[in-house]
This record gives sequence, C-alpha cells and structure tokens, in this order.
Amino acid sequence: MAAKVQKVNGAWWLVIHHNTNKRRKRIGTTNADKRLAEKAAGQINAQIALGQFDIRPEPSDEMPLDRRLRDWLELQSPTFKKSYVITVGGLIRNHLVPHFGSQDIRGITRDDIMRFIRDKTKEGLSPATIRNALSTLRTVLNVAIDEKRIESNPAAGIGKLMDRVQGSRASQVAEAECWHDDEVDTLLKTAQEHAPRLYPALMTLFSTGLRRGELLALTWENVDFDTNRIAINSSLVRGELTTTKTRKSRRVSIPPSLSEALFDLLAERGRECLTRGWKAVPNVIFCSTSGGHWGERNFNRVWEQVRRKAQTLGVRPLTLHSTRHTYASRAAAGGKSILWVSRQLGHSSPEHTLRR
Repeated sequence: MAAKVQKVNGAWWLVIHHNTNKRRKRIGTTNADKRLAEKAAGQINAQIALGQFDIRPEPSDEMPLDRRLRDWLELQSPTFKKSYVITVGGLIRNHLVPHFGSQDIRGITRDDIMRFIRDKTKEGLSPATIRNALSTLRTVLNVAIDEKRIESNPAAGIGKLMDRVQGSRASQVAEAECWHDDEVDTLLKTAQEHAPRLYPALMTLFSTGLRRGELLALTWENVDFDTNRIAINSSLVRGELTTTKTRKSRRVSIPPSLSEALFDLLAERGRECLTRGWKAVPNVIFCSTSGGHWGERNFNRVWEQVRRKAQTLGVRPLTLHSTRHTYASRAAAGGKSILWVSRQLGHSSPEHTLRR
C-alpha cells in the first residue's frame, strides 16, 4: 500500500493504493508536474507510515471502460442503424468487456491494445473482427478526449496497425475473390434450372454489383426501363427497410439484357398474381411466394442450395458478396473507369474501390 507516480499517455498521474481503495489523480504533463506529483507521493507515503492517512473511494471519479462502452452505445443507439447496434453490441459484450473489464480508461495504454490483438488472434478471431472491435474502442476513447478526460487515444491508427497484423499472418497478398466468366454462367444456369425464383435476382447481382439488402429492397418504381437505370435508395436489413449502407441514394446503369429480363419478370409476376390469388402485382421486385419482401434467411437458404449444386460442377464456393467483387472486376476489365465502377457500387470514393 503506497502512493506512486506513473506516466500514462504523456501525462503524470498520482496513484494511491491504501486499505483496498485506489485513487488516481492526473497532475500534468510537464517536468514541474512530475516533481509536484513526486512530492505529493512522498508526503502521502509518510502519512501512511505514521497511520495518519486514509482515503475513501470516489465513485464519481471512476471511469471503468465496461460502463463507458455500454453507456456510449445506449446513448448513441438512436443515431445508428439497428444492424449496427446489434453488431457493435456483440463486439462490446463478447470481446471488449471480457478483455478490458472495468479497467479505468485513463490507464489504457498502447501495450493494452497490443495485448488485446495478441489474445484475440490466439483465440482465432479474424483480423476484420479485431479491427471492428478496436474501432469501437477508439470511438469511445475519442469521446473521452472531447470530454478532456484523457489527452491521447492509445487506439489511434488502428487501421494501419491491423493492416500490418493481417500482413504478417498472410502467406501471400490478399485478393478480392471473384468468379470467372464460366463459373458465372454455371451459377446462373444452375439457378435457372433448380431455383427459378433466384435466377433473376442472381442475374441482377452479377449485372449491377448491388448488395444483398439493396437487391431485396428493390421495387418496380426503382426501375426506369427507358433509360436502363435502377434507383438505389433503401436496403432490407434484418427484416427491416432502412437506408443504404452509405445513407446515400444512387442510380445504377443496367445492361439491356437485364432490363429485358426484369421486364419479362414483371409479366411473370402478373401471371403469378392470378394463380396465387394476389389482389395486385407485388411492388417488390424479388418478392417471396406470399408477395412480400423475400427474407434474408430464406434468400440465403435458396442461394446455398444453388451454390452447393454449382460446386459439384466445378464452381468455387465463394460467398454471395463475391457477386459484387465479380461485377467490379468484370466492369474494370471491360474498360470502365474506377470512378464509374465506384459510383455504381456506391463506394465513398474511387480510392476505397481500389483498396477493396
């Protein structure tokens, strides 16, 4: 039990341990502040030796990370999409809180960040998940900086750090996975034969690079058959309609072949309306058999069936998101500029498209 001086994130702190209680006080960043802290520590240690010193915990001065993380998410959740709240909540609950616990945010160092990366890597967590967890931590610590609770953020520059971590684990340079032309043809033929309802949706993904949520949110009002364009202004995420990932709308050019396929699909929906007894043709383009939005789980289930069948024919078992990578690759190979491809995909910048 004693008082001591510590340097944390460039500042000198007076740390006191006495009778199971702990108190921390930030003194300052200069050498004069260091001497002041050392003088105070010496006086306190002398009082402790004489039995003339006592402290009581100061709950109002505590800044445990677990509470800060939860409070931040609760306070900010109205500004986030539901899917983001669920994702970040899982990162906090499953990774950040179990590792850092109630550690005071003023004492978190770069070494603590590195230990988190080391431990989570040993657990087999992917670099992307580690990066996302630390991005959440960085955001919360930035709030503490704004509140003048801490002076610097030990989680700053986490993107470049995780790039180095990922690079050290890779045996070769990573490349976005995409299907070859013959694989695309096999996937489409397999869907046309075994899952006719998926076929036009899959064709749309390969022809536009849309995200799954954007695809499932499409309505006939979004399609302009005269100009061969589709307006992308919403997304279906976890069963709810929301904005696009970037919260911006865009207009996507579509090839004449897709325009014709969608026009044929509209006619098919008219016939389906009669056979199923619908009151009107559903406004949702890729609807379920009940006429409503095609749920993500059911859509994925049909996609997995098609992917497995195509795999037996030599198609690599990539993820559905690889339709997006495939579209970008084929567009670039066809002579489209990176700026054009970036706008089609809804990326924030051409640089982001190149990085992806």
